[in-house]
Amino acid sequence: MERNVEFNKRDTFFYDLFLGNKIGQVIVDEQFNIMFANNRMFELLDFAPYDVVNMSFGQAFHCSELGANCHECGAGDSDCCKNCGVMNVVRTIRRGSLIDNSTVKFSYYYDNHFEEKWFQLNGGILSYHDQDCIALVLADITDLKQREKHLNEMLSLDLATGSMNKYSLMKAIKKRVSAKEMADQYSICMIDFDSFKSLNDQHGHLFGDRVLEKFSDIARRHIRKDDIFGRYGGEEFIFVFNNIDERQSLEILKRIHTELEKYFAKRYKISVTFSAGVFTVANDTIPLSHTELLAKVDSLLYEAKSRGRGRAMSPSGEKLFINA
Repeated sequence: MERNVEFNKRDTFFYDLFLGNKIGQVIVDEQFNIMFANNRMFELLDFAPYDVVNMSFGQAFHCSELGANCHECGAGDSDCCKNCGVMNVVRTIRRGSLIDNSTVKFSYYYDNHFEEKWFQLNGGILSYHDQDCIALVLADITDLKQREKHLNEMLSLDLATGSMNKYSLMKAIKKRVSAKEMADQYSICMIDFDSFKSLNDQHGHLFGDRVLEKFSDIARRHIRKDDIFGRYGGEEFIFVFNNIDERQSLEILKRIHTELEKYFAKRYKISVTFSAGVFTVANDTIPLSHTELLAKVDSLLYEAKSRGRGRAMSPSGEKLFINA
C-alpha cells in the first residue's frame, strides 16, 4: 500500500508538539515506512534530523540488520530482520496487540561504527485519514541497561579473587554439560591448595588471601575466552577447558602452577603449591550430570592430595607439577 497521506504542517500546535517532544516518536505505515519522525528520535541515535518520509525505518536509522541479515526492512511476517527488536515489536502490533513498556535493543551504524541502544518502547495502531498506521514511542534506557549489566557482572564474581563465584560457576558448568553440541570435548579440573591452613596459621589470613588473589590473576592469563574458571569454595577452584584433551589441560595447569610457585618462592621464600583432579569428557564418554562430573574430579583431587603436594590425578594416572 502506497502512502498517500500528507501531514498538514499548518497544524502548527500538534506538529510542533510532536517534533519537540523529549521522547522519541515515530509513526510508520503498515510496510514499516516512516510517515513522521520527531527530532528527539534522531537525537537518540546521534543523527542530525533529515527528511526520512517514505524511507523504511531501517534505512532511515541505519539498522545493522538491513543488508546483512535482511534485504527488505519490515517485509511481512517472515523471519526477515528477526534480530531487530523494534521490528519484532511491530510484528506484534500488526497482529492487533498494544505494546506497553517493552524493552528492545536496536543495533545500527553511526559514522561507520557499530552501535547499540536499548529502548523502552510503547506502541499501537492508530488511524489517520482512514489509513491504519503504527505509532511508536521510544525512551532511551541504554545507561540503565549498562548499569544493570555491570551489576550482574559484579554479582557473578567472587570479590576476593575476581573469578566466578560459586553460583555463576555452577550455572556455567550446568550449561556446558547440558549443551547439545557435544562433538567437542572438554576437561573439567578441580584444584585445591596444599597445606593452605598452615599458610594461614604461619603467615596470617591476609597472606592466604594474597595467595588466592595471585593465583586467580595468573589463571586468568592462561585460560582462553571460552573457558570457565571460578571459585568453588574456600581454596578450591574449578576450570573447564573447552575443546582440548587431558594432556593439554594438564599442561595449562602445570604452567599456572610453575608461575605461582616461582612468584612466592622469589618474593617470600615460601612454597605455595596446589593439587588437581582432571577429567575429560569426550564423544565416547558415558553421559554424566554436572554433579556426577564434580564428584569424579573431587575424587581424583582427593587421590592426588593423598599422594603428596603439587600433583594432578586423572583417569590415565598421575602427573607431577613439582619435583617432590
